[in-house]
Amino acid sequence: MIDPAARFAEAAADHRAGRLAAAEEGYRQILEIRPGQADARRMLGLLAAQQGRPADALAGTAAAVDRPGDPELHIAVAGALKTGGWLLAALAALRRALVLRPDFAEAAYNLGNTEAARGRSDRAVRAYARSLALRPGYSDALNNAGPALLAEGRIGDARRSLMGALALVPGHAGAWSNLAVLHQAGGDAGAAIIRYRRGLAVDPGQSAIHSNLLFTLSYAEAVDDETIYRGFRDWEARHARPLYAEARAHANDRDPERRMRIGYVSADFRDHPVGHNLIASLECHDRTEVEITLYALPRAGDAMTERFRRIADRWRWVGGEDERLIADRIRDDEIDVLVMVAPHTADNRPLVAALKPAPVQVALYDLTTTGMTAVDAWFTDSQIHPPGATAERFAESLVRLPCLVNHAAPSPSPPLVRPPSAATGRITFGSFNNPAKMTPEVIGLWSRVLETVPGSRLLMKFLNRFAGPELGQLLRARFAAHGIAPDRIELRAGRLPRMAQLALLNEVDVALDPFPFNGCTTTFEALWMGVPVVTLEGSRFLGRMSASFLRHLDLGDLVAADKAAYVGLASAVAADLDRRIGLRRDLRDHLLASPLCDASGHARSLVDAYRRLWRGWCLASRNQSVIEAHR
Repeated sequence: MIDPAARFAEAAADHRAGRLAAAEEGYRQILEIRPGQADARRMLGLLAAQQGRPADALAGTAAAVDRPGDPELHIAVAGALKTGGWLLAALAALRRALVLRPDFAEAAYNLGNTEAARGRSDRAVRAYARSLALRPGYSDALNNAGPALLAEGRIGDARRSLMGALALVPGHAGAWSNLAVLHQAGGDAGAAIIRYRRGLAVDPGQSAIHSNLLFTLSYAEAVDDETIYRGFRDWEARHARPLYAEARAHANDRDPERRMRIGYVSADFRDHPVGHNLIASLECHDRTEVEITLYALPRAGDAMTERFRRIADRWRWVGGEDERLIADRIRDDEIDVLVMVAPHTADNRPLVAALKPAPVQVALYDLTTTGMTAVDAWFTDSQIHPPGATAERFAESLVRLPCLVNHAAPSPSPPLVRPPSAATGRITFGSFNNPAKMTPEVIGLWSRVLETVPGSRLLMKFLNRFAGPELGQLLRARFAAHGIAPDRIELRAGRLPRMAQLALLNEVDVALDPFPFNGCTTTFEALWMGVPVVTLEGSRFLGRMSASFLRHLDLGDLVAADKAAYVGLASAVAADLDRRIGLRRDLRDHLLASPLCDASGHARSLVDAYRRLWRGWCLASRNQSVIEAHR
């Protein structure tokens, strides 16, 4: 007679080790004798989703337990499908659960989570409202509704929802973290830092909250480089270093010249700035040199996700798995070089690298040091980190590419037009950056620019963040404190397709870059539409991105060394209509001819860097083997 508990432990061990056929056999044996065993049911659904079988996760799992009318079964299967990235199938399972049990608050809550993962914040808000109507004290629903409401621009409603969660559960670390995000969204980094620290005090093991806290320090002009570096080394000590002891020797073939296996880990294989930075270069990787495996941390699947899928030699959905299981899959795939893409940003999993699943590990598009000695290299370029003149500190070795960032040329793109001031006689400054970057220092400097250029106005847009009145009122009040009338600040709302978003730049004469956290994609898109960007160069990676772009385009005269120079440059460019007309006409062609849009050149530089690092590891590991052999 099978012992269900012992058999489940065996099947789960097979599952963790990647022996999926054996795991499936074990789960099914358990369900033959105990059809209602919830854990086996859930794990079988997870396994089917991981194998890319959403129909099996929905129908086959139900048949296995012979309870297709069980709403809890549909929730379990939906969770597995969401973990595997099959969000539409997960939604179907959750809707079926609600048909079977209309008062099922947990199903409505999970429906909200899944809609949020798809980027459908409006639908997520409605689903959370339904779950709260069914269970008024549902603290997790109140908490998760906060970010969805924020995405809709409903700042006040988001605050009330999060405060409601904290009233019910004062020790709700996630609610403290989301409340910090809310403050940060309004440019109040100081208040955000306080709330992140409250969340971390409640649950010191929350590495993501700790990452967010440190990342928020980067928005504050007063925080120096050393403080940020020490903060990330403390993050390593708390969260990563305890995992270092679990790293194991690698069995990879040590031939330095063979075809390399490159693995990329990211939550942003989708329509996202990081996705736009990565897609064209990946498509140009020399496949005689490298084999590509993409480890996707599930977010909304879209047309670009499918484009990434087509690139990959192997595609792995790993978002619902813990760091150890993800690391095991990477190790089993015998990845030679693991690329952690923007690891400390939203929904990414930097602790995977702490387990050292690949011999060589690099950080790409990370805006700060990872803080981890387990990461071998941080990719950059000579404009962002000038050789011999870099004040920023880091735990990794720097690897300078000819140009760090590559942007896929937007296609289709709106036609280029003359600067709007050519017709109106009035200068429109613009920024489509995250309002989290609109700190008091930024607003103070931009107010000086507006004051220096009489009659000018400022156009701002970021996703749908200005849909509600609260954030707009806050920002206008801050400008008014510097003497800028509210009618000179125009705020646009609405989630737009990229073509329409780019077309808004036809209404901008000069783009103003925030600091100390510059724009990246926003800077590129302004330049693509022929709009000059004025930037204040900082001392850290994230404060030198726009300067790097501009210098690659021979526009270094738009890079200000201090705030007075920034005001002077902005007013001078605003006054030079002939130059702005020329930039509208020529800048897109210059971009296409520059390293910023050279996908094949960028791909070669990445693969060459990977090869150098791989050769170094092969040589070092061979030397170590010789030493050990002579002991």
